[in-house]
Formats: sequence, structure tokens, C-alpha cells
Amino acid sequence: MKTKLTTLLLVVSTVFVFAQKKKNGNIYINHPAIEVVNQMYDAVNSNDLESLKNLIADNYKGISGDGMNKDQEPETKEEFIQNIDAWNTKNRYFSLKSSSNAYPDAIEYSDDDFKGVTWVLAWETMSGVGGMTGVKFTQPRHTQYGVNSENKISFVRTYMNQIPFMESWKSRSHLSDGKIYMNHPNINTVRKSMHALQYGNMDHFFEAFDETATFDGLFSDWGSDDLSMEEFKSIQNDFLNNYTIESLDNKWIKYYEFDSQKGLVQSWWRLTVVRKSDTKTITIPVMLNHRFNDEGKIVKSFEAWNGDKL
Repeated sequence: MKTKLTTLLLVVSTVFVFAQKKKNGNIYINHPAIEVVNQMYDAVNSNDLESLKNLIADNYKGISGDGMNKDQEPETKEEFIQNIDAWNTKNRYFSLKSSSNAYPDAIEYSDDDFKGVTWVLAWETMSGVGGMTGVKFTQPRHTQYGVNSENKISFVRTYMNQIPFMESWKSRSHLSDGKIYMNHPNINTVRKSMHALQYGNMDHFFEAFDETATFDGLFSDWGSDDLSMEEFKSIQNDFLNNYTIESLDNKWIKYYEFDSQKGLVQSWWRLTVVRKSDTKTITIPVMLNHRFNDEGKIVKSFEAWNGDKL
């Protein structure tokens, strides 16, 4: 009896849920209102302010969907056009367009509250390079456009993540990020390690590294995983089996103690090797970045040099 009652309740519940559905309009993938938004993109990207004036309704209202000020007055038509002009003149290569992995929808609601307005829901990409800072931004955003019966945009609500703009805002000020040292214990650690490599003492070379250290460089593909200690040791052994290090001279070295991240030693070296197969002498520049933990051990090594020279 209990099982039958439960089944009956589920059936009644399902019927009740479906009975609540009510259609409130139509969604279009092609619509004149979408074309109005596309025309707006063209005018924005060419900074054609006269065309924008014709595309934007006189009673236009613009709302920031992620704004926190509930007393903020809506953006007017004049302010919208001024802002577009500012985006174009204060940035280089400015662009606003539909995202490549999405498409806009046009919605005509049956509800009387939206009579005479077609809503275009757009997923967009805003991009450019800061004219003052040189900081590049590529910013996804979602915008709701209200297009009236005269095919003019009368309402806009935009949702946009502000974080990509933070670097540009910060770059307009002089902000320090720590100190630079020309002498430091971490510098001594790198020098001792590198000179141990020249003299073939791999124990002294690796004693500078934490046992969990990882290794990366121009020898890796972009985005590939760092090498482990054992993997790097194998590469080092292959290198020493094929080349003899004749000299390894430090030309420049500094320790950067950052406020925002762990410190690193950056150094430039003049490396001269002899290729064992034909006794050819080869000299190449090498740049190294070594990141340190709080115990003074290297936890990350990055090296940059032209492997084609070898």
C-alpha cells in the first residue's frame, strides 16, 4: 500500500510540475534586432560616433550588472557615446565583438511589460592594449540589449569581470615590488652551484636544490610539465657525456626579493663547451632564473639558451 501511495504521489507531482509551464515569447537566432547590435559593433570598432548616435535611442539607459552602488544613475546616450570614444582613444587596437564560441539570441516576450522591445542576449569579447600602460586585455562579458520598435538600442545591462583591468590600473602608478640585491646568500648559492657544474662535481651542483625542486626552460614546450629532479639529472648526464665544459663565467647576477612572490636569482653566464664528437669549441650565452624557498634552497630552475648552437 505504501509503495502504491508513493508512486501515485510521484505521478501527481510530475503532472503538477509540467502543468506550471507557460510560454512567454519566442527566441530567434536570426532577427533584425541582432543586426542592430552587429551594426553597433561596427560603429564602436571604427569609433564612428555619428553612426552610434543613430543606433542609440534618445531615452537610452545603461546599467552595470556587476555594480554595487544601488543609487548609481543609469548611463545616458551622451555618456555611452563619450565612453566609447574614450575606449578607442585611450586604448590601442580596441575591439568589441561577439565571442567566437557563442552567438546572440533575440527574444520577443509576450509579456506586456516588454511590449515593443526585443531583447538581444549577447556573449562578447572586449580586447585592446592600454595606450598609457601597454597592458593587453581580453575581456569576456555578457550584455543584454533592449532594441525598441524603431530598431534603436534603448537599454543595455552589462556583466563584466573587472579583474583583467587591474594590471592596467596598477600600471598607471609607480608601485614597488620588493628589493634588488647585488650581494646575497642566495646569489652565493647559485654561483657555487654553477661553478660546481664546470668542474664536474654534480653532488656540489645539486646540493643547492631542494629535493622537490622542478626544472623548466626553453627546451620544454609551452605549458608542458616541469621536469623532476631525476629527469633533469638524466638530461645533465647526457649533456656531460657529449660535451666538456671548458669555462663557465658569470657576467651578471642579481637577487630579487619580491613582495608578491618568492624571490629569485637571475644570472647571465658565458658558457664555452667542447663537443666531444668533433672537438669543436662552442660559446653561448645562458640566462638562468632560480627561485628559492625560505630555507635558502632552490625550488625552481629555469634556463634559456639557444640549443641550435650546439
